[in-house]
Amino acid sequence: MTARSNTLENLSIISDRNEGRRNSLGLIDDYNNDSPNETGTDSEQVPEKVVKSSDSSLVQDLETNLRKRDKTSKPLTVVNLDSDLDSRPLLDLEEIPATDSDHKQIFKKFKELKNYNLSRLNKRPKDGEDDKYKSRFGDIKFYIHSTTIFDAPYFKKSQFFGCYVLFWLGTAFLMFNSLIHSYFEHSEWIFNSPIINIMKKDLFKVGLTDLAMYLTTYVSFFIQYMCLKGWISWASTGSTIQLIYDFFHLLFWLVFASDHVMGFPWIAKVFLVLHNFVFLMKMHSYGFYNGYLWSVLEELKESERLLKKIDSGKSIVPQGMDKDHARKILIDSITFCKFELEYQSLATSLSTDVTVDPKDIDENIEDLQKKSIVKFPGNINLFNYFEYTMFPTVVYTLNFPRTPRIRRRYLFEKIVGTFGIIFLMILVAQNSLYPLVIKALNARTLPLDGKIKAYLFILLDMIPPFLLIYLLTFFLIWDAILNSIAELSRFADRDFYGPWWSCTDWSEYARIWNRPVHKFLLRHVYHSSISAFSMNKLSATMFTFILSSLVHELVMFVIFGKLRGYLLVLQMSQIPLVMISRTKYLKDKKVLGNVICWFGFISGPSMLCTLYLIF
Repeated sequence: MTARSNTLENLSIISDRNEGRRNSLGLIDDYNNDSPNETGTDSEQVPEKVVKSSDSSLVQDLETNLRKRDKTSKPLTVVNLDSDLDSRPLLDLEEIPATDSDHKQIFKKFKELKNYNLSRLNKRPKDGEDDKYKSRFGDIKFYIHSTTIFDAPYFKKSQFFGCYVLFWLGTAFLMFNSLIHSYFEHSEWIFNSPIINIMKKDLFKVGLTDLAMYLTTYVSFFIQYMCLKGWISWASTGSTIQLIYDFFHLLFWLVFASDHVMGFPWIAKVFLVLHNFVFLMKMHSYGFYNGYLWSVLEELKESERLLKKIDSGKSIVPQGMDKDHARKILIDSITFCKFELEYQSLATSLSTDVTVDPKDIDENIEDLQKKSIVKFPGNINLFNYFEYTMFPTVVYTLNFPRTPRIRRRYLFEKIVGTFGIIFLMILVAQNSLYPLVIKALNARTLPLDGKIKAYLFILLDMIPPFLLIYLLTFFLIWDAILNSIAELSRFADRDFYGPWWSCTDWSEYARIWNRPVHKFLLRHVYHSSISAFSMNKLSATMFTFILSSLVHELVMFVIFGKLRGYLLVLQMSQIPLVMISRTKYLKDKKVLGNVICWFGFISGPSMLCTLYLIF
């Protein structure tokens, strides 16, 4: 009787999992609700990728196929996106003790695990989706045909293209004027300026440090390789190692680049800390995406093993459940696992909706892997990880979109643009910002009332050049550098930013100004905080904003050597501003909303820089 009861508990868990998978797992709210075509490319709406499990012929084919197999596997592990630390393996049916006390303890564990699974499911499916599966990682999609806005054909044909050309011509004439006056009136050559000297200091050491920081990211690959070889289990060991290594990788290189060890100049420290965060996101996404697929593969093997035991009579059908019902629960689990593995292998980089072929579901997983229909775990190899680290993305998937060739002329334009923008930024920094920074540093010695007075004047003087630096930084990173890297690596999806200059509230700006990081936060922070910590959507949004604000404050600490919290406060103030923008007084006033956003773009960076310098 005990064995029958425990079997029922195991099958109930699998049944609840399958029922939940028929519900939609997409979590839509203010943080991840992108408006269609906001970048001029394919929108990031997640299409329905479905496979039905009620096809009787499919079930019969699958049953026949499973009877031919005699494989064993590891215990089933239920994995919760990025939080695998609490996941526990289900015991084999034959290993469950028959004593009442042990049975109660095991039943309690099963109940906790069942509730844990249910907490990550969308309990309100859309109409007509009761019998459909949805990919667990269907939140992020890469598109085959995508360009940045300023490279898109529709932009070059638009009425505003002349304004774009005017901006660059005006900037060029302004910088040329500044360069001529500096050289002939003050006998100052730009390449001997203090800004250039700061950039050149320890340049070779900075390059070696960045290379070493990159090479240490390969620990994430070796963790997955150990899982592939069966040396460790991802659920019990690998995920813990990955989380600990993520933390110490970030901490070690922050300390290494600080004044306490290497003493790099502030420009080098900012570069290294930002690159450190890029590597951190890449490692985390690679580890926990593959970790989720390990859990799916483990579940597939365990469900097939249990089904084989029921068919052979080695496992007793639970009391109150007929054999057909028990078998259907397991077949549903097998069907979903094969669907998920195939979807992740094929559908993550297509610009059209993809339906998994039902004929593939009844094939052995080994055959699907040999045909490359299922790419996991064949993707765990050194070259695949190297390619991923070269792509301008911080979100990992099995199937990245690629361009057929490198466009040499386009690449040349972007490389020239990169160095040209850097030169313009040096001119602005040397001739306009550097004197103001010296004045702000001298104001530190003034009494409080003198500091406040100096702050106001320095702030007004700093706004114009800092706004230009702000715009040039955007073009340098998101338009020039990322496109250059994408072209060199033949990475097809160029959705690096959206039209943030037309935003009418700060939530829209947070979603589209930095697409690669937004996608990481959406998958590995927002969604994972909902599933791992049972947060509601509002709490998950708050958690994401707080984490992002803390990271930005850390960058300010690296630059200025002060922990003040000015940026943290201003960034968190975006939340009440979003709430105000959605009131009846501002909801339909698009022009006013855009003016408010631009007021923040213009005054915010200068305000923060001056605050950190003087106070």
